[in-house]
Amino acid sequence: MRAKREALVSLFTALKERKVDADIIDLLMLINSIKGIYTTSSCSGRIGILEEPYLGSKPLSRWLLKKHAPIMFEEAKESLKNAERGMISLKSQPPIFHIVAEDLRLAKKVHELGLASGFKYTTFKALKGSRVLVEINGTEYLTAPLGKDGRILATDEHLAFSVEMGNQMLIRAKSRIPRLWENFEKLKANLGEDNLFYEVKSKLE
Repeated sequence: MRAKREALVSLFTALKERKVDADIIDLLMLINSIKGIYTTSSCSGRIGILEEPYLGSKPLSRWLLKKHAPIMFEEAKESLKNAERGMISLKSQPPIFHIVAEDLRLAKKVHELGLASGFKYTTFKALKGSRVLVEINGTEYLTAPLGKDGRILATDEHLAFSVEMGNQMLIRAKSRIPRLWENFEKLKANLGEDNLFYEVKSKLE
C-alpha cells in the first residue's frame, strides 16, 4: 500500500522530531504493525487553556497552555496572563485515533473494536477509493468559558473547579487506552503482521 508507506514515513519522521504524544507511541506502533490498517493524525488526549478569535475558529486559535496530562490550578491561572483577543476557555479532550483501513470489512472491525474499548464516539469518517477512515473517539469533552478579549471573568473558585473537572475527565478518558491496546493485540493476532511496517521502521529508526 503506497498510502500506508507514506503514512509510516510521516509517523517515523514525527517520532524523530518528538512530535508524537509519548504515552501512545507504543500503541501507534502496534496499530501500524497490523496488516491492512494504519494511523494518521492521533492524540493521547489533552487539557489546557485555548484562545479563539471567535467560536469555532480552530485554525486561528492558540493554546495558552496545553498538556497531555493533568494540569495544576497555578499554571492555568498563570497562562491566563497571556490572553489577548477572543474567547478564552478551558478545554479537556479525550484521546482520538484516526485509522485508515484498506477496505470496508477491516474498517468495520476497527469500528467495532473502538466501541468495545469504550470509545463511544467511534465513527466512520471518510471514504477514498476502497479505503475507509475510522475515527476512534471518546465522549469526555469539556469546555468551560473563562473570559474574552484578555478579560478573565472566571473567579479563582470557578477556575479551580474547571481544572478539577477537566483533569478528572482526561484521566477517565485515558483509562480506556489499555483496553484499546488489548483489543488491537487481538486484532493483530487475527489479521497478522505487516512486513511493510518493519521495512520502513528499519530504514528510518
